[in-house]
Amino acid sequence: MIWQPINLTEVCPSQTTLTACSPFGYIYLNLLVQLYGGSRYKRLETDDKELHDDKEPDDAKDEYDFIVVGAGSAGCVVANRLSNNTNWKVLLLEEGPEQPDITLAPGLSTALLGSNIVMSYTTEPNGKSCLAHPEGRCSWTRGRVMGGSSSINSMAYIRGNRVDYDGWAALGNVGWSYKDVLPFFKKSERNEDIEFLERRYHGVTGEQYVSSYSYVDKPSLMVTKGFIERGLPLVDFNGPQQEGASQAQAFANSGERVSTNTAFIQPIRYKRKNLTVKRNSEAIQIHFDKNKKACGITYIQNEKKLTAFARKEVIVSAGSINSPKLLMLSGIGPRSHLEKLNIPVIQDLAVGENLQDHVSFSGVTFALSNKTATTVSEEEVLQAVKDYAEMKIKRGPISGNGPVSTIGFIKTDEDLIAPDIQYHFGHISDLEEYVDDVLTAEQVPIFPTPFYDALLVRMMNLVPKSRGVLLLNESNPLGAPLLYPNYLGDESDIIPLLKGIKFILSLENTEAFRSNGAYFVRKLLPACKDYEWGTDEYFICMVRAYTVTTYHYAGTCKMGTKWDKKAVLDNQLRVYGVCGLRVIDASMMPVVTRGNTNAPSIMIGERGADFIIKYWQDNNKAYCVEAH
Repeated sequence: MIWQPINLTEVCPSQTTLTACSPFGYIYLNLLVQLYGGSRYKRLETDDKELHDDKEPDDAKDEYDFIVVGAGSAGCVVANRLSNNTNWKVLLLEEGPEQPDITLAPGLSTALLGSNIVMSYTTEPNGKSCLAHPEGRCSWTRGRVMGGSSSINSMAYIRGNRVDYDGWAALGNVGWSYKDVLPFFKKSERNEDIEFLERRYHGVTGEQYVSSYSYVDKPSLMVTKGFIERGLPLVDFNGPQQEGASQAQAFANSGERVSTNTAFIQPIRYKRKNLTVKRNSEAIQIHFDKNKKACGITYIQNEKKLTAFARKEVIVSAGSINSPKLLMLSGIGPRSHLEKLNIPVIQDLAVGENLQDHVSFSGVTFALSNKTATTVSEEEVLQAVKDYAEMKIKRGPISGNGPVSTIGFIKTDEDLIAPDIQYHFGHISDLEEYVDDVLTAEQVPIFPTPFYDALLVRMMNLVPKSRGVLLLNESNPLGAPLLYPNYLGDESDIIPLLKGIKFILSLENTEAFRSNGAYFVRKLLPACKDYEWGTDEYFICMVRAYTVTTYHYAGTCKMGTKWDKKAVLDNQLRVYGVCGLRVIDASMMPVVTRGNTNAPSIMIGERGADFIIKYWQDNNKAYCVEAH
C-alpha cells in the first residue's frame, strides 16, 4: 500500500464527540486504504522500464541534459515537453511516492488531508490573523506525491482574470500578457464540454482533461440559482468575463481526477527511453561550476545521498514553498539570511519574499433543510465508497465533488476592473459537530464531499495587499521552512471580505434559498462570543480568529525586470546572476492571479518549456543572466 491516511489517534482530542474520531472514522479510513491505498500506476510498471526508473545510478556520472525538480502541476508539463525531443535526456525528480488510487475519486478529496502524500506545516504568528488557532498558527499543506498538489487539490479549473496577466506584462514582463499566455492555456487543455463554450478561449487537443462533473447535487444548484437571483450572470469563468456564477469545470474526466501526473507523465513514462522518473527523491542542493552554471543536483533517495548532473539546465518546479527553499539551500537568496546559516552565497536575491495567498476564513455556514441535505447513513457512506471502486464507468455521488465546484466571483465595488472576491463552498457532514468545535472539525473533514447537511461559505480576497516571507529554519535548514504569510498584515485586506459577507448573507432572502429551507447559522463561535452575530465587528473578529489558507501560495521567486530589486527571475524564468537555472511554477508570480492557482501553474509549465525549447534550438551553450 502506498497511501496512509491521517492518524486520528494523534489529531483527535480525547474528549471529542466528532464522528470522524469515533470507531466509524477508523472503519471508514480502513476501508479507503483497502480499496484505494494502492496505485494503478504502480501496477502498470513493466520490468524493463522499472530497471530504468527509480533505481540508484550505477555509474558515478549520472548525466542528463535537463533535470526537473518536482513532478507537480508545472514540473510534469515541463518534463513531458522536454522529453518529446528524443535527443534530450531528461530526469524528473519527485520527493513523494507514486500517485495512489485514493486521489482519483473526486468525492474523497478531503480524506487526503493529513495523509502521507501531503506535507503539513504550521505558519508563524503575526498577532493579526489565525488568532483562534493554537499559538496563532494556521495550517498549510501541499502535495508530496507524483502530480504534486494537482493530485490532492479540489480540482477547480480557474485560470484567473485577463487583467492579472496584463498586469504582469505592465510591470515589464514581456511575453506574459493575456494575449501571450492564452495559447499556452489552450495548448494543454482537452476540454470535454466544448459545445457549451466559446471555442476561441478553449483547447480540445491537449493532454489535460477538463470537464464538468456529470453528478451535481441539489444544494450546489441552489447556490448557483441564488447567485443568479442576486444579479450575477451565469458564466464560463475562463471565457470573456469572470464576474458571475457557475458550476466550475474541473480537472476531471469520466468521474475521475486527472492530475498532471495522469495527463502528462503516465502516458509517456514507459514509452520514452530518454525520460527517467525518480520518486521518493528529495532534492537538497543545486550545484554550480566555477562560472556559476547550474550543473547538477544532490538528492536523497532511500536515505542515500546521490548526485545527478545536467549538461544544459536545471529546472526547479518544486512549488512556492520548496522552490525558494532549494534555492536558498544552494546559496541563492538573501545574503544576510544565508550567512547566518553559514551557507556560501552564490547570488544575493530576494528569494522567499513576496509570499502571497488568498486569505479566507471559516465559520460562516448555512444549514440545509432535511429535504435539501444530502446526508446519508454510515452504512450508505461505506456502500457508496465500495460501489465507486467497483464501477467500470464512474458515476454517482463519489464521481462528483459535492458543493466544491460551486463558485462565484464578484466586484465589491463597481469601479473595480476585475473581481476582488471569489466564493467557494465546503461540505459540512455534521453541522452540530462543526459549530461545537470548528477547529477540530476542520482538521478531520475525512468524510466524502457529496454527503452533508450544511455548507461552509469560503470567500477569499483575490487581491491581498499583505505580503509575507519564507525563511529557512535556522535550527534545521533541511526541515520545514518558516512560513510567515502575514495574513491581514495590511489592514485593508479585511475590507473586501466584509463587503463579500454582506453580499453572501443576502442569498438567504432569495427564492432559491427560501424554497429549500436554507438559512445562515447564527450561533456565535467561541472566539467571537462577545460580539453580536451579523455586525461588522463580529465578522472582523471571525476573519482574524478563524483565518484559513486557500492553498494558493505564490510569488516566492518573483519574476521581474532587471531594475526590480525584488525580482529573482527574468521574463523567461531564468534566475538572475547565474547560468543554466530556471524556476517554473507558481512561485514566479509577481502578483497572485485572481482565482485558483492550478490552471495557471500548468500554463506556466507550458510557457517555461517553450522558452527552453526555443533557446536550445538556436544555442548550444547555456545562457547566463546578468545580476541586477
